[in-house]
Amino acid sequence: MDKRFIKAHISWKKDPSKFPVNEWMRDLVVTYGEIKDKILYGDTWTVLVRITRHIEGTRDTYADVAFITDEAPWELLETGYSFNLWAGKDIAIVTII
Repeated sequence: MDKRFIKAHISWKKDPSKFPVNEWMRDLVVTYGEIKDKILYGDTWTVLVRITRHIEGTRDTYADVAFITDEAPWELLETGYSFNLWAGKDIAIVTII
């Protein structure tokens, strides 16, 4: 994959041990807005996530995160910035490292 990516720490709301390591997961969304009655309001961007390492004894992982388009708000992805991953519901909190 030739897209640029950002290093991140992810706190999963479900056990991430079933997720692949070092493979890009697709169909995850970052929401910039709010969710009411399971409907998204505001901007959304599809992201790729590649877990690079599980943190033993936790539901946390280290990962690479990439938007699939250059038009996405890359400028927001600075150290310390956090956002939710959504896949039908909030599934994780991502913090850029």
